[in-house]
Amino acid sequence: MIKKIFFNVELNTTAEYTEVWKYEVVKVKDVPDLLVRNHYWQDAQGELWLDFEDPNENFRGIFNAYRKRKGFMQPWEVKKLRANLGLSLRDFAERLGISYAKVSQIENNKRIQTLAQEVAFRKAQQDYQRQGYLTSYAVAPSSGETLTRVLGKVKYQDTVITTYQTPNEAGTNRFKYVGGVA
Repeated sequence: MIKKIFFNVELNTTAEYTEVWKYEVVKVKDVPDLLVRNHYWQDAQGELWLDFEDPNENFRGIFNAYRKRKGFMQPWEVKKLRANLGLSLRDFAERLGISYAKVSQIENNKRIQTLAQEVAFRKAQQDYQRQGYLTSYAVAPSSGETLTRVLGKVKYQDTVITTYQTPNEAGTNRFKYVGGVA
């Protein structure tokens, strides 16, 4: 049994803690029964604390177990793929259509990729394995970009008011057409 002295910021005290490794079943996204081995430090009262020096240790382990269960690429594999392709983080993210912040978080094991992101990573991996570079696909402009481009080209006229007369059996109907013409 390993014992260590830590300063506990939450309790504002320094005390001796005993290392505890505990198997737990956790739910992550769509996996309700993920078995993981978590690391804690137990105080004299029996309360378990996350590692004081690395509080995200258990989360990283859980993320890795989830990726393994789902068959997803691990963070180091994504980072290695990007390096093999010779792309910066921003270029890689842009080419895959993923926010560079999300790619960075995935590479640093601070986020689990979605299925769509995993598919993009696997496609990039397949391109690299087959041809040594990332295939360039023409990116369709978003509907917002298209609308902005179209509206920028349109010349507008002032509102048009036109009076029309139509003959009918009872006499003449008059109506006005009001509206802008593009």
